[in-house]
Amino acid sequence: MNTIELIKKVADTNNITTGRAEMIISIIFERITEKLKKDAEVSIPDFGKFNIMSKQPNYSGTGQSRIFSNNYVEFRPDKRFLENINS
Repeated sequence: MNTIELIKKVADTNNITTGRAEMIISIIFERITEKLKKDAEVSIPDFGKFNIMSKQPNYSGTGQSRIFSNNYVEFRPDKRFLENINS
């Protein structure tokens, strides 16, 4: 599922316009991003937990740092979420 399909599904399921659904989804993603930046963790009950993880900078053979980000997002699905997708 891509973003457009998600927007359409939210709009159809909740009987709202696609514009309104797009706004809602955008706000949700913005809030998750803001919370991750602030606290490095977002937990959504019955879905899972997002964490900001850090890794050591990589160095090239010359000893200079690469321009890659040292942070990445890890997702750990909730037990109930895993049960739902595995049933």
